[in-house]
Amino acid sequence: MDNRQINIEKELFSRVAQGDEEAFNTLFHAYVPRLHTLVMKVTRSEAVAKDIIQEVFLYLWMDRESLADIGVPQNWIFKIAYNRSYSWLARQMSRNQKYSEFKLQHPAEGDDSLEHTVSLNETARLIHEATALLPEQARKIFQLSRETGLKAAEVADQLEISVQTVRNSLVRSVKFIKEYLAQHGIVLPALLILYIM
Repeated sequence: MDNRQINIEKELFSRVAQGDEEAFNTLFHAYVPRLHTLVMKVTRSEAVAKDIIQEVFLYLWMDRESLADIGVPQNWIFKIAYNRSYSWLARQMSRNQKYSEFKLQHPAEGDDSLEHTVSLNETARLIHEATALLPEQARKIFQLSRETGLKAAEVADQLEISVQTVRNSLVRSVKFIKEYLAQHGIVLPALLILYIM
């Protein structure tokens, strides 16, 4: 990469650091195809690759204040994607090792349907565990929305709060649950978290 391109990207990083969404969109569209190739080589999963790329850009936006200090933006972005991809791979290998040990100890129970059932049940259990850790108001909003199927406006009416408050709370709750699952080695897109509920 030549100095001119580095300077252009440093300028974009500087603008993103100031909250410029247009600069963020420019970086996003420039890097997604390149990151996709890298992440797919490691994960070999389209869904996982999309999740990891989403996490990279979410991290970039959430930590944007520090972007102005990055010397070579391309290296920084690729390092984040590389680290997240290999962290995912390590978790998969660990999970596969645990399942292999289980199959050796319980050969009659070691079929694929059991693996999927155990995995889904464990994920649902962890989602319920994470939901219980939400602040009381956020938990009420999440449960009314996801478990009883109320729309945001209906939840807002029932709790006497604004629809925007409900939406913001749901976004934060899903993010918290997604992070909680990731801490337990389960990486799921937000849509699947809502689906499992």
